[in-house]
Amino acid sequence: MSSNRNVAIIRKNISNYLPNELLDFRNAMEKFMAIRDNRGYNHIAGFHGAPDFYCWHHQRNDKSVLRARLFLPWHRAYLKYLEDHLRDHDARVSQPWWDPTSPLSHQEGLPKDYSVVSVNKKQNPLNKFHIFVPKASVKGLPNISLDEDTFRDPSPPEELPEPAVVDSLYEEEDYGIFSDKLEDFHDRIHVWCGGSMADVLTAGFDPIFYAHHCNIDRIWWIWQLRHGNSTMPSNILDLPLPPFNYTVKDVLNIYNLGYDYATASAEVITG
Repeated sequence: MSSNRNVAIIRKNISNYLPNELLDFRNAMEKFMAIRDNRGYNHIAGFHGAPDFYCWHHQRNDKSVLRARLFLPWHRAYLKYLEDHLRDHDARVSQPWWDPTSPLSHQEGLPKDYSVVSVNKKQNPLNKFHIFVPKASVKGLPNISLDEDTFRDPSPPEELPEPAVVDSLYEEEDYGIFSDKLEDFHDRIHVWCGGSMADVLTAGFDPIFYAHHCNIDRIWWIWQLRHGNSTMPSNILDLPLPPFNYTVKDVLNIYNLGYDYATASAEVITG
């Protein structure tokens, strides 16, 4: 693995990417997606839903009888792991975040950088990904296989949540209440995107998943800066976050993970 992983990573709003930053990100994603072994996008994306189902949602995980609010810590570890492997292809890049409550999102819906089908006569790697899962075992269903492109079916932009929804989250002082409400907000965006994003089985394969989850992680970090971690139950701090080599307490400070979030700046709205 690259020694450059110790370089500070700044995650930026996708709408504020400069042309050269976007080109570098797309090129790195294209290389990452082309790898079909355990270093590649297809394998790592599969940690979330099919075929591995390591993800935590609403205090539940398919591999554990434990009930715990690990949604936020697990996804932070997941983003970091995927980003590390992405940066093996270009240490200058990082995962961007997408704010669905912004005025620009309320105008155009999905970021254009993700929705455009082709760039310079090549497929845009942020638009879709071809899933290849020969075999996945889903509770209550027979073994399934996936050999298909991700797709989206977004609702109208005006149905995206308003900024006041997130502003109200920052007012919550208890981690449990905040986490549950943020997860509900997160669910709403998955449903709004539709298609592959609306199904846990396939959501992690859609490139927009990571821009969405970077925003969720960013919201959590802003909340942590305001309220700290004192209301997080102490009995979850040492819980592991498989398949990653982290415990909950390991991921509480993003500076220790080597990244930060750029503050939101003005988005350009055209038309």
